[in-house]
Amino acid sequence: MESARTILRGEAGFPPRLAAIDDAPARLRVRGELGDAGRVRAAVVGSRGCDGYGRAMAREIAAGLARAGVSVVSGGARGVDAEAHRAAVEAGGHTVAVLGTGLDRTYPPEHEGLFRRIVEAGGALVSELEDGAEVRGWAFPRRNRIVSALCDVVVVVQAAAGSGALLTAGWARQQGVPVMAVPGEAGNPLSAGPHELLRGGARLAAGAGDVLAALGLSGPAQLALGEAAVPTGLPPGTAAVLAALSRTPRHADELARAAGTGAGETLAALLELEVEGLAEQRPGQRYLRRSPQ
Repeated sequence: MESARTILRGEAGFPPRLAAIDDAPARLRVRGELGDAGRVRAAVVGSRGCDGYGRAMAREIAAGLARAGVSVVSGGARGVDAEAHRAAVEAGGHTVAVLGTGLDRTYPPEHEGLFRRIVEAGGALVSELEDGAEVRGWAFPRRNRIVSALCDVVVVVQAAAGSGALLTAGWARQQGVPVMAVPGEAGNPLSAGPHELLRGGARLAAGAGDVLAALGLSGPAQLALGEAAVPTGLPPGTAAVLAALSRTPRHADELARAAGTGAGETLAALLELEVEGLAEQRPGQRYLRRSPQ
């Protein structure tokens, strides 16, 4: 990977919105390209221990945003963060990972390849910490204020009570950044955080279209490249299968793995989606996504 550089607060290239917060970092270490100051950015954050629905929703939202030219920002962690970064890269978009360690430390270690892909795809790794800074528990909640301050909106996908993603939402509200939340299954502990945010006035994010609409970029059901947003009211398993579908036919077993659903649940969901005109079956138990008529 290319060498990192230091950008001091007040220098060209330091994000203006980040510089304006009360506890702005004095400097940033950056590897890769943050993009223009005026670029629209959205944070997609959530639980490290997300389930199949959370993974699928993180990917659907991040991919839709990336295709629309929005930079996807997250914290480089396991779970929702990693899915958001990967989906943005795979969609040909721009993504920024804000790390809680020095840039010369890879955490979690299995994300070395992911971090390399982010930079190679034109995105960036960012940290306020100097090189050599090891993993410290206090650094990750602190980095969340940078995630939110870089963005025009913060989207919380899944988060149990006390999750770090809720800290990001809290920073966002202090900074005047809008917060959105993905609804989940009632009774699922991972739904507790988003549902609390929704009760507190956060906007609903049932798909990338809702986020684009909040940013003033598109209507709720009109995404870049014609991808359909995940409609509201679908059962979580069905929504996860829909989010796993693409314009390229995928086998039902592959969809089940991507959505985190069982074989029977996946086939039932695909049948429901076919009836709704959202999926189309091809020979060999392969399915692709259709836009609603």
